[in-house]
Amino acid sequence: MNELSASEGVFTTAQAMRLGIPRNVLAKAREAGKLVRIAHGAYRMAGTPASQLDELTAAWKLTDPAKMTHERVPVDAWDGIAVAGNTAASILGIGDFYLSPYRILAPRRINSRNVETRFGVRDISRNEVSFASGIPVTSIERTLVDLVLDGEDPSLVEDALSDAREKGLDEERLIRLAADAGASAQAKRKMARIFGEEA
Repeated sequence: MNELSASEGVFTTAQAMRLGIPRNVLAKAREAGKLVRIAHGAYRMAGTPASQLDELTAAWKLTDPAKMTHERVPVDAWDGIAVAGNTAASILGIGDFYLSPYRILAPRRINSRNVETRFGVRDISRNEVSFASGIPVTSIERTLVDLVLDGEDPSLVEDALSDAREKGLDEERLIRLAADAGASAQAKRKMARIFGEEA
């Protein structure tokens, strides 16, 4: 468990079982106060400092609970599941968005009982994310596009755009992503109004 915790931080029951740690050992460790349950099927060691991203990390890891993080990072293993929208904006420090409810996008529908997580179906390429604190977070440009597609208030998106420009926004990339987003006519008009007429 110590090795798993050192490599994963927050880890899943399925990851532990891959390493030969049965459920009953996890249950006993939790009862003894050695493990903290973050979500159903996700834990961290009690001695590990808590992070505000623990629950989000658990939500992302539970989308493919048996895989280790390093198995999901490579381009050729990319599964397209990433933290996006308001949650990504909060992590990136753009705009005035709350971390939760967590927004996670995937190329397919994900069913979950986690009321703190809103899953959406949208394609995200590996070059549109970076790994922050061990989880994939959409780039600033992709995050801005997703905020519009998610129907966020335009004034909040404008504030996020202003912050993004201070952080080194790639305007050309933003316009390209906005054009390729496959958005509705209404969303395209919003993007053009917020990002510039070329969007």
